[in-house]
Amino acid sequence: MDNARWWLHVQAVFWRFLMGIGMFLHTAGVSRPPPPSFVRYIPFDKNNRKRNVKLYFYCPPAYYRYRATHQGRPLPVVVNFHGGGFTLGSATDDSFWAQCVMQETDAVYVSVDYRRAPEHPFPAAVDDCVETLLYLAAHAGELGIDASRIVLTGFSAGGNLAITVPLRLQNRIQNDTGSDIIDIGPFDSTQNLVSGQGNLQILATFAWYPLLDFVASREHRRATSVFPGKTMPAFFTNLFDEAYIPNHDLRSSPFASPERASDQMLEEGLPQHIFLYTCEWDMLLDEGQRFVRRLEAMGKKVRAMMIEKAPHAWDKSPNPFRDQGRINIIYQTACAEMKAIFDQN
Repeated sequence: MDNARWWLHVQAVFWRFLMGIGMFLHTAGVSRPPPPSFVRYIPFDKNNRKRNVKLYFYCPPAYYRYRATHQGRPLPVVVNFHGGGFTLGSATDDSFWAQCVMQETDAVYVSVDYRRAPEHPFPAAVDDCVETLLYLAAHAGELGIDASRIVLTGFSAGGNLAITVPLRLQNRIQNDTGSDIIDIGPFDSTQNLVSGQGNLQILATFAWYPLLDFVASREHRRATSVFPGKTMPAFFTNLFDEAYIPNHDLRSSPFASPERASDQMLEEGLPQHIFLYTCEWDMLLDEGQRFVRRLEAMGKKVRAMMIEKAPHAWDKSPNPFRDQGRINIIYQTACAEMKAIFDQN
C-alpha cells in the first residue's frame, strides 16, 4: 500500500470508530430496532485469498410461518446497501428501516456487508452486491424466499449501489453472452453469472439521497447548494472519493456514476419502478432531480420526494432524542409503495 493509500486507510479506521459510536447512539433509547435474525456468508477464494461477504437477514414472523408450513408463496426480498461513502458504515446501520420494511411489507430484509474502500476500491462494492443477488437467486428455495420479487434499497453510497448494481448485473449478463459493451475489469465471482441467475427479478429501486456522479466537482456542488453550510464537509467527501475511486479515469463509469450512463443502459438495466428521495440541504439535490427527469422522459415509473429543510443522511442522526416518529412516517410511506409493488407481482 503506497503512502497516499496508507493515509486514507488511517483516516477510514478513525472515522469508522467514531461512526460506530454514532450508530450506537442512533439505535439507543426506548425504541430499539431489532437485531438480525441470522447471517449467511458468500465464500470467495480468488488467488488463494479467502474472504466472505456477509449477508444480514432480518425476517418477519410471516417468514417463520412459511418455513414451518410451506403454505402460500415464499416471501419477497428487500436487499439493502448501507451508506458511509463506500468507506465507512456497516450492514446494521439501517436497522430502523429494516424494522419498518418487515412490519409494513412482510418481506425478508437482507443487508449486504460489502467490501469497503480504501482497502477494496471500485468496483469491489458493486460486484459484492451483484454477487449477493446471484446468491439469493441460486439459494432461494433453501432460504424460503421469492427471488422473482426483489426490491433494492440503499442510503447515500448505498443509494448509488441500488442504482448501479442492476446496471452492473445487466452488463455482466450481456458480456457473458457475447455483447461488446463497456467493461471495467474481471468480475470477482465464484459463480456462473447467467446460469446462477435463476428466476432473479428486480421489481423496484428505492434510493435515498444517492450520489449519482463522481465526475462533477464537489466544490461546485457545495457552492451551488441551497444551504452550503449544511452540506457534507470537504474532509469527508475527499476521503470518500479518493478512497473509492482513486483512478479518476474510472469515475465516469456508469457503474460508479449512473448519471453518465447511456439512456439505453438505464432503460434496459434499471427496473420499471424507481423511487428517489433527496434532501433540500444536500449538495446531491440537483443531480437527483436531473436524474428523476431523465428517467421520467424514458418512460420509467418514477416517484420522487424531497425532504424539506434536511441535510444529507437526515435520518441517521446520532441524537437518541431525535424525532424518530417523523422519520418513520416517511419510511412507512415508502414501504406502502413497496408493498403495493410486491402485491401486484
